[in-house]
Amino acid sequence: MNKLKITILTAFIFLTLSSKMIDVHAAVTSIGEINVEGNNQGKMLASSKATLIATIIIDRSLAEPGEEIKTIEFIMPTGFSADPSEVTEVVLNAKDSDFTPKVSGNSLRIELAELILDVNTVAEIVFKVSTPSVTMKNARFLVRLRNFFDEAIGDFVRPGPADGKPNNDSFTLTVIPNIPPPAPTGLNVKVDPTGENDVFITWQKSTDPDVSGYFIYRDNNPRINVVGIDTTTFREINVPPGTHAYTIEAYKGSGQLVSPKTEAQTINVSEDRKAPESPLNFTIKLIGGGVELKWQASPTVDVVKYIVSFGKSMGSLELIREFETEVGREEYGFTDRRQLEIGRFIYSVEAVDEAQNRSEPAIQELRLLDKPYPNPFTPLSSDPKFNRVTFSTRGLSNVKGEFTVKVYNIDGILVKELIAPLGERELTWDGKDDDEKLVESGVYIYQIQVGEEFSTGTVIVAK
Repeated sequence: MNKLKITILTAFIFLTLSSKMIDVHAAVTSIGEINVEGNNQGKMLASSKATLIATIIIDRSLAEPGEEIKTIEFIMPTGFSADPSEVTEVVLNAKDSDFTPKVSGNSLRIELAELILDVNTVAEIVFKVSTPSVTMKNARFLVRLRNFFDEAIGDFVRPGPADGKPNNDSFTLTVIPNIPPPAPTGLNVKVDPTGENDVFITWQKSTDPDVSGYFIYRDNNPRINVVGIDTTTFREINVPPGTHAYTIEAYKGSGQLVSPKTEAQTINVSEDRKAPESPLNFTIKLIGGGVELKWQASPTVDVVKYIVSFGKSMGSLELIREFETEVGREEYGFTDRRQLEIGRFIYSVEAVDEAQNRSEPAIQELRLLDKPYPNPFTPLSSDPKFNRVTFSTRGLSNVKGEFTVKVYNIDGILVKELIAPLGERELTWDGKDDDEKLVESGVYIYQIQVGEEFSTGTVIVAK
């Protein structure tokens, strides 16, 4: 906001309500929380510095003139202090905002370059504090909003979940002793017995109530993982073959204070010889533009790619596509747009891990028909290949339009009408009429129609 707009707004507020007459009430409602960077429990060490992240949700839907927000004030607990130069970031609705930090006694004030006028605002302020030399179980910060005249807007901001993360969710923090914790106990390291080159690590939970989590190390490398206080297991995936030594540290606060390392446990890891599990729920679907293939990710965590193959039999399968895996992606697929002749075809998808072990293929069979298949068919069969008949548009070449199939009994009475969704090229009949009752055994007449073109024939229902 430029200086002219600020001047006009200031004059409007001043003329509407003098600073002595402003009615301070709670029309602006806010909730917020303060978290310690790197520590979800809101713990920090005595006689140290901690980076705090304050998140505040401001609701101005009922705000009145005089309740435009100029300053966010933090009143710190006794023994805490802050340096204005260590207020590093103010973000309003995901955008960096200009600000001027000021400290007076135990009050840290964030004066904004522009007034908060939006109906809803999410504010995030990042700043460092120096902690007291004594421990404190309930170090409570008070946060309030102030207007252009530096008057408080409503009550203090209420504590509550504001950042959408499972962490402190309050304005109360804990100052813990600045003493290293003891080393973890009960370390146990095992190789995956199934043949994967994975390593399982377990240990006992620390008896020190101030421990925040654990650092895990393999050999002389930098730590391979950080886990929280409630976790006492870790699985390292795709460990390089060879001999490795594992150790663990417990840490306090945000990791500044660590225990001695446990005594190392050494194990020998073999090459990965276990094939991954097959992709899940592999399906194919004949559509107007080709054959649509879909599958869900293999449950095996070290899969690096999927191989899609095609052929007229299992012995003649050839690779047509490869897909590299993506973190968090649960479904894969593509449309095979090649022009296929009438006949029987096989699609398969295999999962491949980092050692090039392949899963058993997930397989689907495609029949491109010029006539209904199978014929006869048996509705009471438990085999889906034989308990329904499939009608295909390939019986009518080079035609466009709505695809329907009508089935009549031998007396010419319509017993079932099938209408395909747009783009579908096959329809199936399960032997039931329009009332969902199974028809009698016998010969039935079908009419396939696509647009203005149609063909007819007979199909046999054999119970």
